[in-house]
Amino acid sequence: MKTEFRNRVFLPIVLPLAVLLAMALVIGGVAAILLYNTHEGALAVATVAAAGILLTASLASSQDRLDGSRRAVIAFAAVVPFALGGAYAAGLLGDIADEDRNINAQPLLVVPDDAPHIVSENSIEFCLDTDAGCEPAETWEVTPSTEAEVLLFVFENREVGVPHNVVIAELDGTTDDPAPGADILVTETITGQDETVYRGDGMGWDELPEEWYFFCAIHPQMAGVGTVAGAEG
Repeated sequence: MKTEFRNRVFLPIVLPLAVLLAMALVIGGVAAILLYNTHEGALAVATVAAAGILLTASLASSQDRLDGSRRAVIAFAAVVPFALGGAYAAGLLGDIADEDRNINAQPLLVVPDDAPHIVSENSIEFCLDTDAGCEPAETWEVTPSTEAEVLLFVFENREVGVPHNVVIAELDGTTDDPAPGADILVTETITGQDETVYRGDGMGWDELPEEWYFFCAIHPQMAGVGTVAGAEG
């Protein structure tokens, strides 16, 4: 009876399912350790684990039978990297900010060639790149990228050693000034020479008002009124 159960049920069904379950748990555990770690932490875990795998393969191939000390080395090399990585990911060996975890990292962004582009060359006014050079702009008509589904534009700071950003805000309805506290988006501040890409979190250009105010929060005199090409009115 036991032999029949072993041959008909345990070996062909139960054992493979148990192996698959164990593999799923190990893979899921490793994935969780890497996802909830920082980029640097995940890289360190992967590097040490790879070194442990190489050590294990080297010991196994050089010996017909492994003695107790070598088995302990293999177990140590296999378990310790993931144990330390898991402890770090769980906050037992340090505190990781949520935004620094791989699971919350922004996906790699490929900037479309037709993304709108605005530039700061000085602290007086923004300019827009044209065939004739970067022309000063107090109006900014943006043509949404055909390759991006969300609001996306490139901000380039060409003024060496000077910080700038771009703020888009609602107009107050009576003048070409921003309404108080009506910022729609604010890019990060960058010090030239450098550039950044603003990508709206699910926000489309069609969600902007027909007209809006754009300015630099650090140099408010750098300002103008923007519209979206093709917007009604």
